[in-house]
Amino acid sequence: MMSVSGAVTAALPFAVGAVLAHLPTTAMAAGLSTLNTGTVLARFTAGWLAGVAAVTAAGLLLVDTAVLAVDSSAWVRWLRLALGIGLIALGLRRLFGLVRHGPAADEPGWVRSARGLTGRKALATAFLLGSVNPKSGVIALSAVAVIVDVTTVVTAQIVAAVVFVAVSSLGVAAPALALLVFGDRARRPLDAFVGGFVRHSDVMMTVILCALGLYVTLNAL
Repeated sequence: MMSVSGAVTAALPFAVGAVLAHLPTTAMAAGLSTLNTGTVLARFTAGWLAGVAAVTAAGLLLVDTAVLAVDSSAWVRWLRLALGIGLIALGLRRLFGLVRHGPAADEPGWVRSARGLTGRKALATAFLLGSVNPKSGVIALSAVAVIVDVTTVVTAQIVAAVVFVAVSSLGVAAPALALLVFGDRARRPLDAFVGGFVRHSDVMMTVILCALGLYVTLNAL
């Protein structure tokens, strides 16, 4: 029981960080709630959950297999350090782009993409965003690495991984939940969120990625 609570506690900060880091995807889901039918949004949300679950499960299997192969988990801390530096690098890349080119004047590409998503395409797009997107992969692997570092009990690792997937997906799932609970009354606030995020997305994502990367790096030392 102790190993389960310890693993979940260790993974939660990464899940919360993931909610913030995935704000662009949350905004895309919110945009779908105002641009398309609820069916498209439901498939987008399902695809996202499947993608995050897939990359987390694959990461857990990979790290556990590597730990068994070398009979030591000491290298996992080095992996966490590398992943933290990777997140900082993603944040700095955004910062340099912001300094060099300034805030984007045109409508972001994801807003244009959201307008043309059909049900099947929404499912596939969200799955790819949740699984093979570099940011998603780095955050999921960071969570997996800290889980494996805390406990070697497979059951505890799986429980912590499930909690990570569920909590980290709350932001992206929020628009679908809002429509389910509040119906059309949710569309105006969601539209306002999309507009506000588009205006400040570059600065917000730079700060979030650098802060999360710094946390992962310092936590690994």
